[in-house]
Amino acid sequence: MNSVPFSTAVVVPTEPPTCPICHDDLYSPKNRKFVGRHVAIARPCGHKFHFKCLSRWTKDYVTCPYGQEVIKNMVVKNLPLPRGWKNQMVNAAEEGDIKIIQALLQRGAKVDAGQTAGETPLALAVANKHLDAALLLAGRGGSDPIGLRNLGNLFKDGGEGIVVDLSKAEHWYLKAAELGDIAAMWHLGYLYQFGGEGFSKDLHKAESWYLKAAELGDIAAMCSLGIVYAHGGESFPADLHKAESWYLKAADLGDTTAMNNLAYQYRHGGKDFAADLRKSEHWYLKAAGLGDACAMNNLALLYLDGGEGLPADHQDQGKFLLFKAAGLGDSGAMSNLGWHCFKGDKGFEQDLHQAKSWWLKAVELRYVLAMHHLGSLYLHGGENFPADLHQAKTLLLKVIELGKDPAIIASAMYMLGRLYQYGGEGFKIDLLEAERWYLKAIELGSHLAMSSLGHLYLRGGEKFPEHRYKGKRLLLKAAQLRRDLDIKKLKKVSKPQPAKKRGLDEAFPDETGRAHTEGESTAADSNGYKTMIEQASR
Repeated sequence: MNSVPFSTAVVVPTEPPTCPICHDDLYSPKNRKFVGRHVAIARPCGHKFHFKCLSRWTKDYVTCPYGQEVIKNMVVKNLPLPRGWKNQMVNAAEEGDIKIIQALLQRGAKVDAGQTAGETPLALAVANKHLDAALLLAGRGGSDPIGLRNLGNLFKDGGEGIVVDLSKAEHWYLKAAELGDIAAMWHLGYLYQFGGEGFSKDLHKAESWYLKAAELGDIAAMCSLGIVYAHGGESFPADLHKAESWYLKAADLGDTTAMNNLAYQYRHGGKDFAADLRKSEHWYLKAAGLGDACAMNNLALLYLDGGEGLPADHQDQGKFLLFKAAGLGDSGAMSNLGWHCFKGDKGFEQDLHQAKSWWLKAVELRYVLAMHHLGSLYLHGGENFPADLHQAKTLLLKVIELGKDPAIIASAMYMLGRLYQYGGEGFKIDLLEAERWYLKAIELGSHLAMSSLGHLYLRGGEKFPEHRYKGKRLLLKAAQLRRDLDIKKLKKVSKPQPAKKRGLDEAFPDETGRAHTEGESTAADSNGYKTMIEQASR
């Protein structure tokens, strides 16, 4: 046999014949052993075999094994696509059956299987987190921008055996963005804005991708541009006027996050940007009128603090809005109600049990600041409110586990150090454990932990020897850090501050001067984009 001509098969037999040599099916698409095999037809007898089976046979024999007629040549047919191959591709993608996908692709199946964007085999493989199948389809020319973008999301978020890899996330976002996917452009901006492990921030690239998406009408990108310009970063100076411009564009299109951020900026002002409480009130009112519970909470804080041009009955309105926001499930409002019940200020009666009740509601929603406050309340107790040191420990450990703000985490570590240093009813003193938590808090810059550990080293205790030299050094360092903080505060006070930023500047008992951070939320909202809004600053 000198030649082996090829032809294209047109019809697939309804009942697949078997190969007379190996006795396995010739055409069955479910038989993964024959992925990519060809069918050979012996001439002139016309019997069909697997090409490899007949090739091996003809090395030793010249006659057909089925009919004993001399084989003069053979014609090779490519395996055709089976009927319903599109459904097979879709089902295999949903189930992550990579071998079926490979078989169909080798037999000429189109990667997108004729499906619309978001419904392609690639999109379905990604949705079901079948990473190997998704990568095969994407690598073979999958052109579904939604599937490519969501593949990027898999690498950004990780989980279920998928390792976070922001460089790979960037790669697939870029592929989707090149196909015009606006959401992928936003995700690239977000990736460059916040960076992550093994992936550096680049605010100029973030700005570039946000601008591309914003110019195509993406509201989330407009709001994100406002955030980038409002906060700036390394080699990227803040520009509150540009921030205002983009917030206004998004707010005018109905984005409540932009309304909140714009109101926050008008409330507090900044470099070359004057505060304006009436404008702040206007945008909080607009967002609250659209049912935004966070805006209700923020407007309540504005009214409770008061200021030039605001209504005289601001406290009553503030209380009403706090209760309304809490009733709508806003954890920041719950935490603020707890704070005012604890303090007994702004028209609230002091009631530690009521404070506990509100903080517990916020804790159930995993609100870290409420965990911190309630942990401190359990640690110190109060009038008609006995301390519960084990509950305090549980909550403070939860703050450390879930918290993102270094100052809040350091405060929780410091309080754990105090708990182990002094113990209490049902809770044993453990000075080594106290030292461990003080050292952790010191790493986060806590001058209170420095001072407490310094005194601990000077005094020593059971199974804990004195370290007078270490103690003196820590006390000196803590004093210097405290002076530096006082100087910063004085410098801020010496500058015009028409709308001073509200913070938790009041301490629980035995924590004189403890600094609390502003309650700006950087949690992603329901649309998946970051917010920088004034929430729960009590």
